[in-house]
Amino acid sequence: MKPSTLVVLAGLALVAYSLVSSTTDSPSPVNPGGPDLTSAFARSENPAQAADDARAFGCLCDAIADVIAFDGRQSEPQLTTGQQLDNFRKLSRFYQREGASYAERYPALAETAGNYLTDQLGTAGGKIDAADRDRWVSAYRALALSAHYAADRLR
Repeated sequence: MKPSTLVVLAGLALVAYSLVSSTTDSPSPVNPGGPDLTSAFARSENPAQAADDARAFGCLCDAIADVIAFDGRQSEPQLTTGQQLDNFRKLSRFYQREGASYAERYPALAETAGNYLTDQLGTAGGKIDAADRDRWVSAYRALALSAHYAADRLR
């Protein structure tokens, strides 16, 4: 099996695990000061569903950050360009949501999260270095914290 296949499979396993572990109770986070995802999820007619979706989105963002960081610690990283990282994000969401998108229920989420990622990471799809990788990890950690905060606020 090719190393790139192993990285993708490991990443998807991590995403699947995050879905299973997302039901455990954890301390309520303090407002992380990142992007305001609460308003995107709060527009739902079903606050309980919005809270669950915000929590799942946060777990997805944490899992993406974990995989990007893990890949960077390998002797031959497989995710080496901005384009590959963006494709990994799309695949992770696709598999977590079984082909659906959070933007279907929460249209403002795509704009808010997308603008935040563009502001933090830019739009270049070329080669990344260690500093770029750290920015990707930090951006997804910030989105995760904001999503978990939104979930707690919606409960």
